[in-house]
Amino acid sequence: MKDYIVLDLETPNRYCNGASSMGIVIVEDGHVVEEKYSLINPETHFDDFNIAFTGIGPEDVVDAPTFPQYYEEIKDLLLDNIIVGQNITFDLSVISKTLTRYGMPIPPFKYYCTLNSSKRNLNLPENSLSYIVHNVLKTTYNAHNAMADAQMTNELYKYLRDYEIDPTEYVRTYTYRPNCKRDFDRRLDYNFNYLYGLIQKVKNDDEITDNYYGILAKWYQNNKSHDNHPLLENVLLKVSYILEDYDCLSNRCEVVESFRQIKRSPEYPASKLKLQVLKGIIDSVICEETIKEEDILFIRSWTDHNNINDKSFKKFKKDINDENRDIRKCLVDYSKYLEKEFKK
Repeated sequence: MKDYIVLDLETPNRYCNGASSMGIVIVEDGHVVEEKYSLINPETHFDDFNIAFTGIGPEDVVDAPTFPQYYEEIKDLLLDNIIVGQNITFDLSVISKTLTRYGMPIPPFKYYCTLNSSKRNLNLPENSLSYIVHNVLKTTYNAHNAMADAQMTNELYKYLRDYEIDPTEYVRTYTYRPNCKRDFDRRLDYNFNYLYGLIQKVKNDDEITDNYYGILAKWYQNNKSHDNHPLLENVLLKVSYILEDYDCLSNRCEVVESFRQIKRSPEYPASKLKLQVLKGIIDSVICEETIKEEDILFIRSWTDHNNINDKSFKKFKKDINDENRDIRKCLVDYSKYLEKEFKK
């Protein structure tokens, strides 16, 4: 892993949904080619603890770029590289929460965590960056300065390479999911599951067609008024990323992998929850002018692996496996039937 970036940021308060500074070290072919540092105006209040911890207060960021402004400058760096950092999932969660606060699309991030590597390999009584720098790397630095932290994290990463033959084995993908109670209208469970079915197509197709883009955009427009709950707000921002990041299939697939279907609900029985997913899958297929053979095979496979105690489903399963049936008509008819059932 010779090409990567190292990132560290500082926050203005306990809520961790804004940044007051960010340091990035850009490494190509094992050599540092650039270092980027910026103060950031978080457009929110500063806690006294954070001011004392980072040395950054509101008066320091008056003329600094806001997060949306600075993000446009570094966005491609974050999306096109493996991000190395000490406890880097914290930094990525701050970025994701800040994107959420500004209503900006949330992408996935590929990362390598030096904290986890230190725990795997160094067997130390403490694994903080400052402890390792002083006791293992045998040097000093300006702790809690984003640029200095990023620089030292890069030195730590180079040190840890002697312990791991292939660091890419430990590269992971970070996708933000808020931790909160599902206290909104549970009738929206249908909206979640329909979307879950709808976006499975992203994993199976090499491109997003205009027709599919249209049906996904329609879901987004129909649901964006429900963004007053963190979970649905998070989903909306991920969908907006899929829609906006039109050319980056691999990143879209990783976003799709972060979604979860709802399997238990006080509003719907388990069988109906599965049928909601199936309707999304079917609609993603029949929106196209031509139904692909791989789409039919995917639906057949899905019905084989999902046992649903419903007469209509059993008939549908039989029909789509009948080579003499008109598959498009079969799919369209069942989608219409499910639509009526869900409206009851």
